Amino acid sequence: PAGVFNLINGDAESMGQAFLNHPTCRKISFTGSTRVGRILMDGASRTHTRLSLELGGNAPVLVFPDVNVETVALAAVQAKYRNNGQVCTAPQRFLVHSHVMEEFVDKVVSAVEKLKVGNGLEKDIDVGPLINAKQRERVERMVSEGVIDGAQVLVGGQRPLHLEKGYFYQPTVLLNVKPHDRVYHEEIFGPVMPIVPFNDIEEGLALANSTPYGLSAYVFTNDLNTAIRAYEGLEAGLIGVNEWYPQATEAPFPGWKQSGLGMESGEEGLSEYLETKLIAIGGLK
Repeated sequence: PAGVFNLINGDAESMGQAFLNHPTCRKISFTGSTRVGRILMDGASRTHTRLSLELGGNAPVLVFPDVNVETVALAAVQAKYRNNGQVCTAPQRFLVHSHVMEEFVDKVVSAVEKLKVGNGLEKDIDVGPLINAKQRERVERMVSEGVIDGAQVLVGGQRPLHLEKGYFYQPTVLLNVKPHDRVYHEEIFGPVMPIVPFNDIEEGLALANSTPYGLSAYVFTNDLNTAIRAYEGLEAGLIGVNEWYPQATEAPFPGWKQSGLGMESGEEGLSEYLETKLIAIGGLK
């Protein structure tokens, strides 16, 4: 029916405040940045409006030494550069066991060098543009800041020279990234792949959990005990073990830490829109 669904274009912050201040608004479900999520939480604290927030992510990938490195590396490239990295659950920080680090990097670099950048409507294009100029400039700054701090660019790291129109940025692979670098610590939302080594599962989990985000995480191992230790220790709501797309409409979509509030999808997501009422009736004959 008319009015059930309405599309409004504009500034998310101001629109959110308008909803919060309207007396008929009982619930807001927001998907967007952590910054705007905080603003909505602040406003909702004054109006008691219920919120569901699906915010930013910074997904770690733990690659253990017992995997088929080539298989995981090639799949990692496909998962990372899907939609040019502009997916909230996209794998972002690739934490690779030191025993297979060199092989993993070699396979990734070889695959990324073959990716074709251009208009996604054209044939044989693998990677399209970023959403706007502001986002491309943000990605450029994050990479350049990392390089100044010692990061090494193995592939990409600049705008493609053959594309003058559009907000394109080359698929990029980085080494020697430090945990305090923005390109590691913040959500990139772009085609940049930092690869960082770890020596044991404790170090890997510490690196994985070292950011304020906790939306999704990924584990690749052929050992069940390693998988259990990893997914129990990861601070994330969605975890894929040997799986890049751990999502389903009928399953919950939770975000931990600064990646969300409440739940989307599944029975748990539906309950976010319901009120609980206890009825006690006595004395009837």
